[in-house]
Amino acid sequence: MSIRNIAALGATLLLVAGLAACGSSSHAAPTPVTVYNVSADPGQNLPATDAKHRVVLTTATLRSTLDSLLSKHVTLVAVLMHQVGEGDASPTEHISALAANSQALTDVIARVYGRDGARAFAQLWEQHTQFFVDYAQADHVHSNAAKHLAQEQLLDYQNDFASFVTTATASGASLTAVTGLLHAHVHDLTSYIDADVAGNDTEARQILVHAVDTMHVIAKTVSDAVAAQHLRTVAP
Repeated sequence: MSIRNIAALGATLLLVAGLAACGSSSHAAPTPVTVYNVSADPGQNLPATDAKHRVVLTTATLRSTLDSLLSKHVTLVAVLMHQVGEGDASPTEHISALAANSQALTDVIARVYGRDGARAFAQLWEQHTQFFVDYAQADHVHSNAAKHLAQEQLLDYQNDFASFVTTATASGASLTAVTGLLHAHVHDLTSYIDADVAGNDTEARQILVHAVDTMHVIAKTVSDAVAAQHLRTVAP
């Protein structure tokens, strides 16, 4: 799904996306690990909201909430990627934790942009999360073809979503800045699982620390841009 089609829903949103896919391998094909059913409507259970009844978040609240949830997202994705990289085809507990984190992020978006915005965000967010899991599975079976496919789609994701965020925030978040941050996010998590699967535990831990730091910057960049556009700025 292209970012332009998502934008047609009328959502002014933020953050990350990509289409999930599994590549072919010369090894025996693993059982796909499904975190999300990407064909389902992620907004079907969201309550109807309108501008009159939405809760307007302060800048400080939005920033701290996104910072907490995005940082947790990285650690949860890393744990799930580790499990998949180890060959676990049913990491149910970790999938549930990640789903809860994604729902919390979606709820924040719903409070600001309403149901349509939350639906668009959830669809993009779930797809990009599934995509990281697909990359980890490719790493597990040592399939260069599948990893290359994942890298191509992640490149499409970071370029498309950077354009989307910039448009959504009326250039409050610049295309160059967002593209660079998303590139770092992708590089962090793919490098993490590469090191993890290779057994380089110290390197993997160091990369994960950097991955969390990257999300702090993303949270600030996005929340500041959204706040400048829509939210009340309240002095601490």
